[in-house]
Amino acid sequence: MERNFKDKHLFKRGNSNGNGIGFALFLILFGGVYLFLNLGIIPTEYKRILISWQMLLIVLGIWTLLKRQYVGGFVLLAVGTFFIYPVLCNVFPEYFVRFDIDIKTYWPVLLIAGGILLVISRSFPSAKKSHRKEYKYESTNDHFNPAEQNSADYIDKNLMFGGSEQIVLSQNFKGGEANVMFGELIIDLRRANLSEFAGVLEANVMFGSIVIYIPSDWAVELKSNSLLGSFEDKRYHFSEKIRETGMPRLVIKGSAMFGSGEIRN
Repeated sequence: MERNFKDKHLFKRGNSNGNGIGFALFLILFGGVYLFLNLGIIPTEYKRILISWQMLLIVLGIWTLLKRQYVGGFVLLAVGTFFIYPVLCNVFPEYFVRFDIDIKTYWPVLLIAGGILLVISRSFPSAKKSHRKEYKYESTNDHFNPAEQNSADYIDKNLMFGGSEQIVLSQNFKGGEANVMFGELIIDLRRANLSEFAGVLEANVMFGSIVIYIPSDWAVELKSNSLLGSFEDKRYHFSEKIRETGMPRLVIKGSAMFGSGEIRN
């Protein structure tokens, strides 16, 4: 019990330090770029590249990749690069080839790229996923599917153009990964039990929604990245003692782009 208590605090401290250092580096980088622009060290014409929402997406994408959230990271990078390319053509016409492409017409290419990334991530699973129970890739235009029950320790779900509900019955749940594009996914963990170590569940949403139901006695840590979307913890917290004791802990790494994610109990 004492070891679990120490491990929990070390785990929490390491995550908070990592997030704090990342934010500090962002402030240093942002402030340094602005200072160099004001001093004339960086030419003024570069400002429209360095200080732009497109560059912000690229930086967020790189940061997300460093946290090993590959799908969300590549999507952010793709969107940022796609929309910053015309700006690069205007600032550096001698280095970049200008294409007569109307972005308003060809923006669905980003959706295609996102789908390709999902296929690649399924075709080349990491070693961490090699021992999980495999689930079929689901893509449907039908109405919401009946609830599926499984007792695997990991959940591995991809969903496009449809709806699905996963009821997890595992008594040693360790986490997993769920990706949703143009669909709605419900993950019900209220009949499951966590393993003795902290479980990690990665949930990525693009133009859809994910709802995760959590038992009331679980401690949950949410790490989220959102672009024109939201990923929120909407549980009713019955007691703060849950955070202070060695209760089961689940880390949810959520990303939402033009979609939403919710944690409920």
